[in-house]
Amino acid sequence: QRLHEVHNIYVGNMGDDDEAGRFRLLVEEQVAKKGFAVVDSPEKADAILTGALSVRVHRNSSTARVYVTLQTPKGQRLWGRDFGSKMTNIFSLTEPVKLRAQDVANGLKQDWDKSAKLAPKK
Repeated sequence: QRLHEVHNIYVGNMGDDDEAGRFRLLVEEQVAKKGFAVVDSPEKADAILTGALSVRVHRNSSTARVYVTLQTPKGQRLWGRDFGSKMTNIFSLTEPVKLRAQDVANGLKQDWDKSAKLAPKK
């Protein structure tokens, strides 16, 4: 299976950080905005998105970093990227966990589009 053949995504575990559950919901929302169908079980999915979120709080700011992978239900790795470690001002309009969710969805969609362009035409 190729990345551009993925349409239905199950968003799985995003790690043990206190923010991981909220991050998972934010990723579901952002991935859906990019045109993917978010499904409620791995059995219904073309691929499963999982990751590890890490949030660090500093005196005047916080940072969020996430590593995500997209795999087929059988475990074939289709995609993976590391997002993060950009400092986010505490007064920023978008807090870092939400920003990382947007980064994941944007990165996935960009790489999905590249995969579709490179696919041989039938």
